[in-house]
Amino acid sequence: MKERLSHIDIARGIGILLVIAGHNWIILSSKGELYRIVYSFHIPLFFVLAGTFFNPNKSFSLTLKEKFQTLLIPYFFTSLVVELIALAFNFKLDLFLKSLFWVAYGTGTQMRWVGFWFLTQLFLVSIFSWGVLDLFKRFDVKRYAKIFTLLALLTIGWLGIRSFWKMPIGALKVNGLPFSADLLLISSFYFMLGSFSQDWIKERDFRLVPFVIFSLIFFGLHAFTDVTTDLNLRLYNNLVIATVLAITGSFIVVEISKFLARFAIAEKVFGYFGKYSLIILIFHSFFQDNLFVFLSEYTKRFFYIGMATFTAAIVGSILIVEIINKVKPLQTIYRSSKSN
Repeated sequence: MKERLSHIDIARGIGILLVIAGHNWIILSSKGELYRIVYSFHIPLFFVLAGTFFNPNKSFSLTLKEKFQTLLIPYFFTSLVVELIALAFNFKLDLFLKSLFWVAYGTGTQMRWVGFWFLTQLFLVSIFSWGVLDLFKRFDVKRYAKIFTLLALLTIGWLGIRSFWKMPIGALKVNGLPFSADLLLISSFYFMLGSFSQDWIKERDFRLVPFVIFSLIFFGLHAFTDVTTDLNLRLYNNLVIATVLAITGSFIVVEISKFLARFAIAEKVFGYFGKYSLIILIFHSFFQDNLFVFLSEYTKRFFYIGMATFTAAIVGSILIVEIINKVKPLQTIYRSSKSN
């Protein structure tokens, strides 16, 4: 069994709390500086961390099987249960069938819970990255050529990021390709960046100088620009600045996590959220979004509603995690929750 790296769990924990915060009214409604900071790196961070533990030496068939089990089975199972519950409360077969189409299509803005899109996208990214990394290995590609290839993929992905937005399919208009395939080149850049940086990322020692350099670049760019990123909405408005923000922001979290790993309380709290980050990613929207709608009927003090829904998303997700950990079939379905 692989040894868990506590600072990686902490980094994932910080990341998933930022995801919950990023989906909260307080940040989303303002579109202010806090929004720009959080969105500039929180999703690239997860691709970087996922790439850190990716093993391209496994066979394609084994990689495909593992990623299907750990990403698509939780996605399809949860989606189907949610749609069946929705059908029970509102028995309209045409709406149910339409919802099943969107589940199969697997792209963010059409999904009932926004966090789902990361699962389908990470599945594609893992398979695509296996192919790229396998080619690098077969042809003994030099380091500079690998870097050039990744930058080329990123640039091509950026040039076409809005090409499939509001794309007509019959009478429907869809935002993106199935499984967000139109984001594949951008997401894969960060995933493979994590793979190439894994020795440094896995290293446990906190280093002050890189942390200071990353911080100066990250906050300096935010101080003088309004650039940010929202991959789900296909927002990536400046190739160079947005990429630098995503990389430096992700690496700041990695360094902070190495420092926090010295403290048992940080390891226990953030590490818990990190170990179960995929489960929390799946379920937090249910608690946050539904409570927001409910409370909005009784008060328009949205800041306090936002605080309440953020808390509910955390507490509710913890409850789901503990239920899953006590039910064997659910442990099997959500098997990815405790793996590096």
